[in-house]
Amino acid sequence: MNGQGFEMESRETKRIETKHRRIVTPIPVPESFELIKEMQKYEPISNAGQPLIVWDHTEDGYKVCDPYGNKFIDFSSGVMITNAGHGNPEIIDAIKKTLDKPLLCAYLHPTKERVEAAKAICSVSPIPDSKAFMLSAGTEAVEAAVKIARTHGKMVGGPAKKVIVSFEGAFHGRTLASQMVGGQPALKDWIGNLDPDIFQAPWPNAYDHEWADPTKPGFSDEKMFQTLLDTIDAHGVEYKNIAGIIIESYYGNLCYPMPKSYAKNLRAFCDKYDIVLMMDEIQIGCCRSGKWFGFENYDILPDLFTTAKGLSGGLPQSALVGRRELMDIYAPNTMTSTHSGSPVASAGTAANIKFLKEHNMCEEALRKGKIMEEKLKALWKQFPERISYVSGIGMAWAVTFAEADTHAIHPEFALEVTKKCNENGLTFFAAVGAGITMKLTPPLTIPDDALIEGLEAYATAVAEADAIMPAYK
Repeated sequence: MNGQGFEMESRETKRIETKHRRIVTPIPVPESFELIKEMQKYEPISNAGQPLIVWDHTEDGYKVCDPYGNKFIDFSSGVMITNAGHGNPEIIDAIKKTLDKPLLCAYLHPTKERVEAAKAICSVSPIPDSKAFMLSAGTEAVEAAVKIARTHGKMVGGPAKKVIVSFEGAFHGRTLASQMVGGQPALKDWIGNLDPDIFQAPWPNAYDHEWADPTKPGFSDEKMFQTLLDTIDAHGVEYKNIAGIIIESYYGNLCYPMPKSYAKNLRAFCDKYDIVLMMDEIQIGCCRSGKWFGFENYDILPDLFTTAKGLSGGLPQSALVGRRELMDIYAPNTMTSTHSGSPVASAGTAANIKFLKEHNMCEEALRKGKIMEEKLKALWKQFPERISYVSGIGMAWAVTFAEADTHAIHPEFALEVTKKCNENGLTFFAAVGAGITMKLTPPLTIPDDALIEGLEAYATAVAEADAIMPAYK
C-alpha cells in the first residue's frame, strides 16, 4: 500500500447492523466515486493513499459515518489525532466561543486563548519550568527542535558542535530537516545533498535486531547501547561535537516501546557531553501510551520534546516544549510562525487537555490497552503463518504481516485485510512500514464493548483474508 492507492472498484458486502457498526452498501460506495474523482482532480495524487471511505460525520466519538448510511468503528483516531474522541463536545464548545467573538487570527499578539493553551501544555509537561512554542504541524515542531539544538551546540561548543544523531526507520515529518533526521532513505531521495552532519543509528527494537532482544544469548543493556556509540564512531565524530540526539519515544513503524535501560543510558550520555536530547511525542503523546508523554514510561526527561496530533483534539496545532533556557535562545521576532497560537486551535488545545485530565485518559489508555493486547496476541497465536509481530504500548498497537522466520513482507495480504476491515465496518489508516504493519489506535474514549467489537471485526477480516489469499510460501 505504500506508494499506491486503493482501486475505485466496489465489492459486494454482507449487510451488518450492530450496536456500533452498519454496512448497507457495497464498499467502496459506488455513489462516492464522483466525489473521490473530484478530490483526485484537484489535489496531488500523494493524498490518495487512504481507503476510499468518505468521512461525512462522526457519532459518539468513535464512529465514522459516510453519507450513504454506513457507520464504521474508527481505529485510526484520524491518524492518532482524536485521543479525546471525534467531535468532542467540550472541544467544539470552546471553539464556538472563539468563533462567536469573532476571532480567527492574532499572529503573536496576546490572546486569552493562546495563553490558556500554553499554560495547559506546560501544566502537563514533566520538564520543570518548561515553555511551549506553539506551531501548526508536528514537522514544524521537529524543525524548531533541530534548530534550537544546533544553535545551542554552537553556543556552548563552537562551530564543530553541530552533529545531529537520529535513528533508522524513524519518521519525524515531511519537511527538509524533519526528513533529514528521519530514518527512511526512500523519503530523502529528493533532497540530493544530504547533510553529512546528520546520520542515523539503529533503533533498539528486537524485531529487527537480535542484539535488542533480551531473550537472546549474550544480550546485555551495555551491548545494546554500544550500537549507538559504534555508529557515532563509524562516522568519525567526537562525542563532544554532537549538538543533539532526536528519537521517537516509541518506534512508530512497529509501535515498539523504547527499552528502559536504553533510554536511561541515552539520557546519561547526553548529560555527559552536553547534548540536547529531543523526544518525538507526535504520535504517542497526550495520554495514548498510558502516560501524558511516552518518555515518562522510561523515567527520564528530555531537554526538548515535540507534540502534535492528539494535542488539540482535531485542529492543526503542535508544540515544541522544553527547558526554559533552550526555548529562550532566540531573541524576539527571530523564531516565530504565522499561525503560532492561533485563537481557534488554541481554544481547542486548552479544552482538549482539560478533558484528557478530568476524564483520566492516561488510566483509560492503560486499561483498554490491556484489552487490545490480549485480543491481538490471541490473533497472532491463531495466525502465526500470517502475522510475524504484535506489540504496542497503551492504546497504540501494531500487527505486522510478514513471514515469521525471514520477515519477508507481504503487503498484498495487508491490503486485503484492510479492504476486509472496511467491508466489516472498521476503518483505520493504511498500513505503514512497506505496507505490512497495521496500526490500531482507537480514540481513548471508545467504550469497552465497542473496542471489543472492533477487535473482533479485525479478527474476522484477517480470517476472511486468510481464507482467500494464497499462503506466503
